[in-house]
Amino acid sequence: MAYQLSVSISGPGTSERAHWGLVIHKPPNRVGDLLHVRVIDEDTNLFAFENRSGHVIDDQNTWGLAKIAMLDDVQRAKALSILFNEKPPSNGGKDCQDWVLDALVSLEVEELVPDGTTQTWTSRTGKQTKAIQHEVGLNWEVLNGRW
Repeated sequence: MAYQLSVSISGPGTSERAHWGLVIHKPPNRVGDLLHVRVIDEDTNLFAFENRSGHVIDDQNTWGLAKIAMLDDVQRAKALSILFNEKPPSNGGKDCQDWVLDALVSLEVEELVPDGTTQTWTSRTGKQTKAIQHEVGLNWEVLNGRW
């Protein structure tokens, strides 16, 4: 059975940028790995990487998942290794969306996501979640009834 790699989006992205992370799970299971960065010091804009293994993917804060790729067991292990080594933002104006973009670059180089994935997602940074949902189309999974 294959694993699904998705961008997980939390929040509407209206008054501030939505939170992005990456989720790897085995559909139709509702539990998987959430890999993301979170702020640990707002004054210095310092982030820490966090892997939430056994994460319920339709956590109440999540608006939806945008499917990126399907991975076999070997590809999943390689993707996890890459993501564990992706450095979190440490200063400046970068945030969780930038970390996801950097991670997608690394995954694209290793041919774990389709060519052009990073370019597509770069164009989505700062956009409202509803706009991204519309762009993603059939590869969007609505969570928590947030259309």
